Amino acid sequence: MGLALLLGMLLARQKRFRAHGICQSAVVLLNLIPIASFMGPAFHKGVLPALPKGLNDRFYAVATAHATLGTIAELVGLYIILSAGLKVLPQALRFTNYKRWMRTELALWWLVIVFGLGTYWVWKVSSRAQTAPSVNAPATVSQAPSSGSEQAMKTVNITIGNFAFDPRDTRIEAGTVVIWKNTAGRHTVTADDGSFDSPIMALGEEFKHTFDHAGRVQYFCKLHGAAGGQKMSGTITVK
Repeated sequence: MGLALLLGMLLARQKRFRAHGICQSAVVLLNLIPIASFMGPAFHKGVLPALPKGLNDRFYAVATAHATLGTIAELVGLYIILSAGLKVLPQALRFTNYKRWMRTELALWWLVIVFGLGTYWVWKVSSRAQTAPSVNAPATVSQAPSSGSEQAMKTVNITIGNFAFDPRDTRIEAGTVVIWKNTAGRHTVTADDGSFDSPIMALGEEFKHTFDHAGRVQYFCKLHGAAGGQKMSGTITVK
């Protein structure tokens, strides 16, 4: 997108205004595809639930700035297309100072690109670097001390690492408490059937859920996976 914006700027300086308009309009219109298919849903699932309290955390603050600037840039771009390109708006709603509007829009897009790179860095690269010590051992069942006539509770630990659950497939008995421990980045533990859904967990946090009924439950990370066993996902089989 940045390269296309630079090309459009060069076309304008060469006074090839029709080619310039096509190039810049393509950037605005094509950008609607990733917004609708990926960026919008990711923001809705991974950032919006934590606002406004999460703004003191760069994980949410940088993504919110990117989304806000991107929305403004997209709306301004659509306005420019309707006003200067297609000329379908009423005369009273059109602008006359083309250079000011174009330069403002270009500056907005570069800010969007910078904050987009920042979002990728915070969500992906720095998350890989922040990894807590963990033991890559199979899940083990431990017996908790019993109290009075209460049955002892069984627990199973699952490690959340760099974009994977370890182990990915776990077999347990009914009544077992599964504890997911996050050792890298930010992740969630979300059941395909909606029976449980953790908040976004930071490094060192954990999430617990008790499985009382037999069956097979699939789960995934809302930030890096999807229902149906896609990407960062796992299964719990209760017998």
